[in-house]
Amino acid sequence: MRWDADKYDSVKAPQVGAGRELIRLARVKETDSVLDIGCGTGKLTIELASLASKGSVLGIDPSGEMLKKARKVSGQVHNLRLLKSGAQEMDFEGVFDLAFSNSALQWVKEQLRASQRTYRALKPGGRIAFQMPAKGFCHEFFEYAGLAIKKLGFERFFESFESPWCFVSKQEYAGLLKDAGFLDVKVFYKDYRLAFNSIKEVLDWWSSAGLRPYLAMLPEAEQEFFKNAFAMQFENNRTGGGIEFSFRRLFAFGEKR
Repeated sequence: MRWDADKYDSVKAPQVGAGRELIRLARVKETDSVLDIGCGTGKLTIELASLASKGSVLGIDPSGEMLKKARKVSGQVHNLRLLKSGAQEMDFEGVFDLAFSNSALQWVKEQLRASQRTYRALKPGGRIAFQMPAKGFCHEFFEYAGLAIKKLGFERFFESFESPWCFVSKQEYAGLLKDAGFLDVKVFYKDYRLAFNSIKEVLDWWSSAGLRPYLAMLPEAEQEFFKNAFAMQFENNRTGGGIEFSFRRLFAFGEKR
């Protein structure tokens, strides 16, 4: 699945705000060696590098499109490097003080392997700070996508559709991190109320990431019909404050002893 890095960066992105909250909770030290797993276009990776000013940051991502944009915007950052790799494929041992990941690990099906690789990559005393959409993060997303498929008669296009995501509960993820070796594991939910001014803003945001696996199943000529049928259902969520809906995120922390 190809990513449109410019579109991803251009839309209203509530995940960036959650990412900055994660950075604050991660308590980045100026001497930290940081691994940013799923760094995307590098927006938060640059902020990590600024905080770890006497340390270093390595951003990894499996998307060449995302890394191309990240390299473009981070070229002047002296303590930041980028590498094409997935979380389950990385091969580091005892290198990092902090492994950070914002809204990326939901795309990894091999969750235990990724957690084990992360554990191995950390120094003794190293720590993790992860954030991702939780299981059941937004009921409207799946409900409205399913209704759009049915309304348009597009079932034939999705006969072989397989979810590219792995969404977990806090209990499941805490157990997984402990199985990987982490101690002092803390996993919790935070519920956000998202608000958009228009259907176009809603559609731009979902199209930049969440809808991409659905769109990849459709002929190009049918994609706009699907996007519009999906997005217009969010009129059901219009309030005096705009188009609003809830979004549950999972935050996870732990240490390697």
